[in-house]
Amino acid sequence: MSLPNGRVLVVDDDELFLRVCSSLLKRAGLTVETSLSPTEALKLIETQRYDTIVSDFCMPDLSGLALLRAARAFDATVPFVLMTGAPSIESAISAIDLGVHKYLPKPFDVDVFTTTVTDAVKRRVGSDDLPSLNRRLDRAIEGLWMAYQPIVEFSKQRPLAYEALLRSDAPEVKGPGDVLYLAEKTGRLFDLGRAIRSSVAGELPGLDSATDVFVNLHPADLEDPELYQPGSPLTAFARRVVLEITERASVAHDEDLTTHIDGLRALGYRVAVDDLGAGYAGLTTLARIQPEFVKLDGSLVRNIDTSGVNQMIVGAVVALSERMGLRVIAEAIETAKELTMLRELGVDLMQGYFFARPGKPFVHVDFAATEAAAAA
Repeated sequence: MSLPNGRVLVVDDDELFLRVCSSLLKRAGLTVETSLSPTEALKLIETQRYDTIVSDFCMPDLSGLALLRAARAFDATVPFVLMTGAPSIESAISAIDLGVHKYLPKPFDVDVFTTTVTDAVKRRVGSDDLPSLNRRLDRAIEGLWMAYQPIVEFSKQRPLAYEALLRSDAPEVKGPGDVLYLAEKTGRLFDLGRAIRSSVAGELPGLDSATDVFVNLHPADLEDPELYQPGSPLTAFARRVVLEITERASVAHDEDLTTHIDGLRALGYRVAVDDLGAGYAGLTTLARIQPEFVKLDGSLVRNIDTSGVNQMIVGAVVALSERMGLRVIAEAIETAKELTMLRELGVDLMQGYFFARPGKPFVHVDFAATEAAAAA
């Protein structure tokens, strides 16, 4: 059985071991995400659907068993592979009681590891029949709504724009990642993209005309004829809309990319490249798209006040963007120290929990409070 869209999360506090596991699974044809922290992994599990989770048993802030228990609250059926360098009967029994798919002692045979994980993915993928996936997606789209998070122009103390973020009230859908998974598995990304754009178009009249909206595009949306139709719902507001190329997959090799982008600009849309620095969006993408905005990945922003390397990278991106006439947005800002460092590096457009969490339109930003916190 092939592994279409088999998505695996690997959690281990040993960075070298994590890279080895990731490399082995990618070689087997799986899509792999990794986390050095079980606490951060839980945040991913809360919003993303995985076909298998692979975790070390002994980690500093949360054990593999504790991660498994917590993960079950978000996804009761996801296969779980537990690895340990100190196997014991007690831990094995606990793992079995929690329904672990496989308990692997370290060091393990490479082939055994790969086969174990791919078998787990096959079981998960095979359990999803197409009619039931379509019904779930239908319910997800029926319950679809958009949350909006402000993108702040700090020097002017105002929201420059709001990013529209996918949400759904469907009870069996646990987050935007799950909705995207359903659309990918059923081949209905156009249906989802159209529903999102229609929802945003319906709410834009309630936003101040001087404020724009960023709308995420999956790369597949670029092939949707409806996106380019003058009569489509969002086209009426095109000059107030920035389309984000946001899926963490490269679009640089799309032969028609330049034609697609030119067509969107002809309608009045502007373009942003998301996740710069995540290893997906790179300089080739910037050169081909030549966006009006570039968004720094959260991995570059997080703890930038203590990371000299991240400071150098962000400083270089800011300098390059200035020369190219692009505006830089730093997202995932959570602390005053991160904000202060980004300001020192020349970043003026900012987004993150420090300013406001996403909410129904349109979230207020308390600039007096944020400025006081930044000055403290």
